[in-house]
Amino acid sequence: MKRRAHALSSDHAEINVSPLIDMVFILLIFFIVATSFVNEVGITSQYKDSASPSNQTTTPLTFELSPSGQIFQNGTSIGLEEIAPLVRNAQEQSKDSIIVKVSPGSKAGLATEVMDQAMRGGAKAIKMSPLPN
Repeated sequence: MKRRAHALSSDHAEINVSPLIDMVFILLIFFIVATSFVNEVGITSQYKDSASPSNQTTTPLTFELSPSGQIFQNGTSIGLEEIAPLVRNAQEQSKDSIIVKVSPGSKAGLATEVMDQAMRGGAKAIKMSPLPN
């Protein structure tokens, strides 16, 4: 009897980890495939070199959004459908950065629509800035 008890205790239990490793690889592949990579358009990190100043300085196109939902460009009220042609007809330097100035109380959806229209017109970068109260 002693011999049999001793023989049973010396057996080693093995754990098979290959299904676990397979499951980890399947999850890894799933998360890699399910992840979406988004390139957001917004503020660019490219700055002009101050060592070589350009002779031409053009002001960027600026659109102002009022709390009442109006869009202003150089003090004149414009419609949403006029933004893309304005950007398209602007000088090339003005298309480099377009500024959307947002008043407190303006609708976020309107700001998004203004940025979309500017992108349709060929804007390269759009920057948002708040207007003072």
